[in-house]
Amino acid sequence: MKASLDDREMIREIQRGKKEYLNTIAEKYYDDIYRFCCYQTGNRQEAWDLAQETFLHFIRYVEQYHYKNLKGYLLTIARNVCIDYFRKYQRRNQQETDFSSEMDWAGPECLSFRTSQEEMIVSVEELSVQLPALQREAVILYYGYGFKYREIAHMTGVGMATAKSRVRQGTEKLKKMVRKEELCEE
Repeated sequence: MKASLDDREMIREIQRGKKEYLNTIAEKYYDDIYRFCCYQTGNRQEAWDLAQETFLHFIRYVEQYHYKNLKGYLLTIARNVCIDYFRKYQRRNQQETDFSSEMDWAGPECLSFRTSQEEMIVSVEELSVQLPALQREAVILYYGYGFKYREIAHMTGVGMATAKSRVRQGTEKLKKMVRKEELCEE
């Protein structure tokens, strides 16, 4: 047996009963899933809980796993877990009017990306405040994780044109935000 197995081989071994590879997968992808949940919620503690829940869902359904891209599959689960979290959060806090005051921002973590000739560095807080959830998610998947439009479309359950549009619109909003900040500093 090889010293280091790729994702497909680990999944096959897990499906054959070697559950110790679940830990290897969790260790390999935990930081990405946690960061994604952080970007979605803006809250470190909630992100930690949601990342844990993501891996619990994966463990529960690993026998049915048949995708080619394990990281994309885990991010899809994380996305659905975050959507469920926001639905529950909304129901619990329907009387709450200032949702953002409850947030515990993730701190100095930033998303850095290049658009044509411009390099942009945007904090998690700015992403969470400035972009609608669907655009924020698409921008994070595209720039933060390097997924292609086709992969984003598959993970989010939309057409490729919609995924591309969300990335483009989110990028344009972020560019305007950065330009506005630069003008204010002058």
